[in-house]
Amino acid sequence: MTKEETLKALLAADLTDARWTKSSFSGGTGQDCLEATRVDGLGWVLRHSVLTDHMIPLTDGEYAAYCSGVKADEPGLVP
Repeated sequence: MTKEETLKALLAADLTDARWTKSSFSGGTGQDCLEATRVDGLGWVLRHSVLTDHMIPLTDGEYAAYCSGVKADEPGLVP
């Protein structure tokens, strides 16, 4: 499967029963956060906790790179 096919498959996946995870640092309302769910065999899907229909698909490699960047306090990823 090409990268484009994987990303399209992630967006087409049935996420009705997905277990979304958000950071405990999201604030008291839980509306100031990014949520993530793992789609087995494909990668990750990210979404905003308020605009839940706007999703970002990421391959496993992209998700790992993003998380590493956040942990390293890379400019543009961390305010």
